[in-house]
Order: sequence, then structure tokens, then C-alpha cells
Amino acid sequence: MSAAVDIALRWHVAEDPGNATFSAGGDVTALIGPSGVGKSTLARLIAGLSQPTEGHVRVNGETLYDSAAGVNVSAYKRGIALVPQDSALFPHLSVKANIGFGAKIAEAEIARYAEEAGIGHLMDRRPHTLSGGEARRVAIVRALATQPKLLILDEPMTGLDPVRRRDLMTLIRTSARLSGVPVILITHQIEEMLFAADDAVLMAPARTVTSGPIETVLAHAETARLLNIDDAGSLIEATVGGRQDGLISCCNGNTSLMLPDDGEPEGCRLRLRVLGRDVALSKHALEDVSILNQIECRIAGVTERPSGYDIALETADGVQLKSRITMRSYKALNLKEGDTVFALIKAVAVKEMLVEG
Repeated sequence: MSAAVDIALRWHVAEDPGNATFSAGGDVTALIGPSGVGKSTLARLIAGLSQPTEGHVRVNGETLYDSAAGVNVSAYKRGIALVPQDSALFPHLSVKANIGFGAKIAEAEIARYAEEAGIGHLMDRRPHTLSGGEARRVAIVRALATQPKLLILDEPMTGLDPVRRRDLMTLIRTSARLSGVPVILITHQIEEMLFAADDAVLMAPARTVTSGPIETVLAHAETARLLNIDDAGSLIEATVGGRQDGLISCCNGNTSLMLPDDGEPEGCRLRLRVLGRDVALSKHALEDVSILNQIECRIAGVTERPSGYDIALETADGVQLKSRITMRSYKALNLKEGDTVFALIKAVAVKEMLVEG
């Protein structure tokens, strides 16, 4: 897949230098990192609202900024919609008028986006009567209505409860698919990255650390440290194969997991997150236990921690898992790299991050 977004920038904004280099080809790219590392600064540079010192900005193959070639398209001509954290709706206009301001699509298409966003019934309301989640959905639809080349969302889930956050993350993915507009989602929450995005860019203070598919960024050594996460876990892409006795069977190649049945349709794609602390190990398959998922793996690597070990696991068809065990368990099992073990995972321990299809 060719890169929808190609960024290489250096800057010196408000006395703070920085640099960022990444490309992304997915519908949604998460720009993730702790607060204060320069994510919003980078968004303004991409949008043309701040001036970099050198580099380039390319969106869908079009060069919007290139210091070497002398190209610097004005912010209002770049076609980049930046939705700030405060939504920035016009207080004196209705929701319908806010969305229609600067719109370049037909009313029927606006209505379609509004229904997808769950704001179709709010069109006559004024911004001060909206909840935070409603205002953010209006701001996203307004941005999409301008037919941008790129949509940048700055921490859109801040302050929302878990249900509204999940709804908004679903909207972001759906909107990107419906419109064909690439999205950069700025966040410091790993759950938002895992649920909404296809690719990710990890930022440390004023620099990008790594970028690529979600699985690559999650597995990077700096991700857990920068985001202050003790256990980043691992991801499994799986497809719902069938259901029985309140459970669904999710398959990735020959690797199968049983999970609680929440009504996911057969054939849909899931992104599953499995934390290392939720993966126990055994030298043999077990009988007469309540743990349904017993996956045969090879130990691909062992990393010592102050209180135990992180064990990297890999199935015969390439599915990667992590297990976190104590030093006592490691010694009792006499584990070493290359050993065959069984990963024991409770069905209720798997976190479902995404449903598509």
C-alpha cells in the first residue's frame, strides 16, 4: 500500500527544536505519546499553521510543503482539516449551519455522515446545548463535509466516558472508510490507538521514535516505557468462525481462541489484545481445567525483569504472544529458549479492541 501520508519535518517552535519522520498508508494513523511531547505542535506544522525549518509534507502523493523545492502551500489551501480538542464550533450557529459552513458536499451526503455519527437528531440545536461527545461528533462531521485531503483529530476522546469513547472511535474508523480521507488521530491512550487505528507513530519529546503497523509499534521496546504501561501485551488479528455455548471461535490460521459471545457476526475481523500477565504456561496440555484456550507455542525469547521474566512465544503459523511469569515459576518449569510450551489463556481475559466486517 502506498503512503497516504508522508512526513519528514524539523522545527524550532517556541524555542523548542524537534523532528518527525513517518509515513502511513492506513485509513487511520494514531499519533501517540505522553502529554507534552509535541503531538499538537506536529499537527499544526502538518496543517501549515506553524512553520517548520525544513522537510516535506505529502498527502496522497501531493506535495504541500518541501523546503528543498521551495514549496509551501498556505494553510487554507492545503485542504487539511484540524479538529482541536475544544471542537471550536460557532456558538451562534445551529449544528446544521455549523456543518454547512464551508461544506463542499451535497446535503444528502451530509445527512448520511450525520446519521453515521448519531447526530441526525441534533441538527437544529446550538453548540451550548450539546454534550462534549456530541460536540466532537459535530466537529468531525463538519470537517469531513469540507472534503479534506487529510483529517487530524487532536485528542477527540478527552473527558468522555468509556461508552462514548468507544462510539466515537467507531465513528472515526467508519468515517475514514466512508470518505476515503486519511485520518491522523492524536492520543496518549493505548486503547484508542489499538481500537481506532491501522498504523501508529510513537513520539518521545520532540521526536518520533518508531512508526508502522499497530503490531510493530505495540511491540517496540519504548512503547510501554513512554506510555507508562507495565504490560503492553500482544495483538492477534482473528476472524469469527462459529459460536456455541455462549462462546465464539476466533481463528488466525490454525490458531484458535474461544471468547465470550457478544453478538459478533460470523466472518467479521477482530483485533484481540492479550496481556502478558494473563498468559500462563504449561509444559503439557491440561485436562479438567476451566481454561479453554491452550495454545501450543515455541519460546522465541526470554527477557529477565526485576520480579520475573517476560517470555516471547510464537505458534507454528507465526502468531506471537507474550507471557509474564515469576522467577519461581520460570525455575520450576526449567524453561529455555526453543522449548515447546502451552499458553493458557482464560476466555474472559482477552480484550476485544476492534470489530469489522
